[in-house]
Amino acid sequence: MSTNTSSSIPSAGSGRRVLHTDDPSEFLAETRISLKQAPTDCLILLGHGGHSGHEVVPVVTTSSLSDLFADDRMTHLHTLLGMLLDKGMTRGAAMLVLGDGYEEIAPDLVEDITILSASRLLLTASSLLPDPFPLDAVWVVGNSEGRRVLLGSPDGDGERILVSPPRPLRDFAETRAAAGEVYTGRLVPLQGDRRAAAGRLEAVPRSLRLERTGLAARCDPGTLFAEARGALGRLQASSRGPEAPGFVTDCERVASLLSAVAVDRLHWELLAQCVDLGNAATIDREELLQLLVRDGSWRPHEDVCAGGSWYEALSTLREIARGAMTELPIAQRGIAREAWRGLTAMLVILSWWNHRFSTGGCFVDELWEREPESSLAPLLARMTDTPIFPAWWPST
Repeated sequence: MSTNTSSSIPSAGSGRRVLHTDDPSEFLAETRISLKQAPTDCLILLGHGGHSGHEVVPVVTTSSLSDLFADDRMTHLHTLLGMLLDKGMTRGAAMLVLGDGYEEIAPDLVEDITILSASRLLLTASSLLPDPFPLDAVWVVGNSEGRRVLLGSPDGDGERILVSPPRPLRDFAETRAAAGEVYTGRLVPLQGDRRAAAGRLEAVPRSLRLERTGLAARCDPGTLFAEARGALGRLQASSRGPEAPGFVTDCERVASLLSAVAVDRLHWELLAQCVDLGNAATIDREELLQLLVRDGSWRPHEDVCAGGSWYEALSTLREIARGAMTELPIAQRGIAREAWRGLTAMLVILSWWNHRFSTGGCFVDELWEREPESSLAPLLARMTDTPIFPAWWPST
């Protein structure tokens, strides 16, 4: 089971509480803003403390849609709802997202999921939990439409499931939630913006020159990371090719960082510096994970949360390392692979620390797929799938 939880208040802080559950467009947009990514093929659960939502900070949790079709699906739903109860939530809302909610889905598949999966969710919430957990709204979105599912009065054959007529989904940029982000100065990149920025980096992987960094190297990965972030910003700002002034120098800065994080000790030190960011102390490198599990005073800075500048830079560097695994000469591909592995492990732990267990689980799945014999993957999977919770919890 992979789950993904987050406070409804984005990392940058806004005081917004995600409670627009009567409008599927706003519900989907608020979740996207909170989790700093577009929900795709997933179940979204929103828990809060009552109709007003002012008793506790609302919490969003997501889980892969595939879990709703597994043999243990009812146990899975029971666990998800129980997690919200354990955090003080007393009621909530849910949404099943097919694709990203907007892409074309076969109508019969939408109908099957609407009836079967939403029904299981409603019945689980209403009858299988030891404590009641009312769901004020249950939506299924796909094909740019949303359908609301309700439990009707029981008839002779059991519970009746009522489905509303389809309601058109507005584009993300047209929602009040997105407009509110812009109004308060927090511009949320659209998916197209991200793809365009990634496209500008296509020439980078093949332009790198990776060199083996010695195990005893005294370089500071934090300094190299700062230089690489600056280089990425310049490389993403325009479609500069290998002949453009500064391109080679910026690629050298990216290559220096990737060469360093290919060494376990150095990518672990960079992770520790991510943990140190914004905290008053320096975390013990030997007990980093143990401290994050038992000491709630260690809290992630907004820059290392999903959507933050450090987190996004690590994600971009990971994609560059992935490309370098096939684009570079064979002698350098091993270094690129080790850099990709180190950055993947860092993003797993940062996602986990941000209570984004599903995101971390996806990274682990990639690690296991590429390296079936990995000794690191089982540990990371245990953290994200069980899940083992970080000691801190999002609050106002």
